[in-house]
Amino acid sequence: MLAAIIAIVAVILDQLSKYIVVQNIELYETVPFIKGFMSFYHTRNTGAAFSMLADRRWVFMVFSVISMGLIIYLLVKEYRRHPLMNIALGMILGGGIGNMIDRIALGYVVDFFHTDFIDFAVFNVADCFITVGAVLLGVYVIFFEPKVEKRLEAERKAAEAAKSAENTEGNGENG
Repeated sequence: MLAAIIAIVAVILDQLSKYIVVQNIELYETVPFIKGFMSFYHTRNTGAAFSMLADRRWVFMVFSVISMGLIIYLLVKEYRRHPLMNIALGMILGGGIGNMIDRIALGYVVDFFHTDFIDFAVFNVADCFITVGAVLLGVYVIFFEPKVEKRLEAERKAAEAAKSAENTEGNGENG
């Protein structure tokens, strides 16, 4: 449930920000935001991250659909593992859906955040959710997953012991 809420919020924020940019900033126009740090630069990305696979949107869309399907599968099957995993996957899923909406509806992704202090790719809110979600997923895998596995193994053993005890009691009554 938490992941679904985060994904929905990500899609709404992404699509709303893109709408505002498209309505208020001309294509290829730069509008200063934080002097020397960041500006808005309305552009179109026909590829994947950093314009990789430009003009091959169907290849990337198939990869994206498979990735999003895997994330949904993990969220449904493993949602009890840890809240950080759910948050991370919800962010990645929401960002992926936000960019997928653009690819399907427009044939490109609207990008608009431009860093002025370094030469970096122009990006959008969905990209921010995907990136932060990926970092959080890495933190989860490195620091929390081993503890979660130990907890789940202990729960499995306890459930087996309880079932075994239940079976032993049941056999004693029937015998």
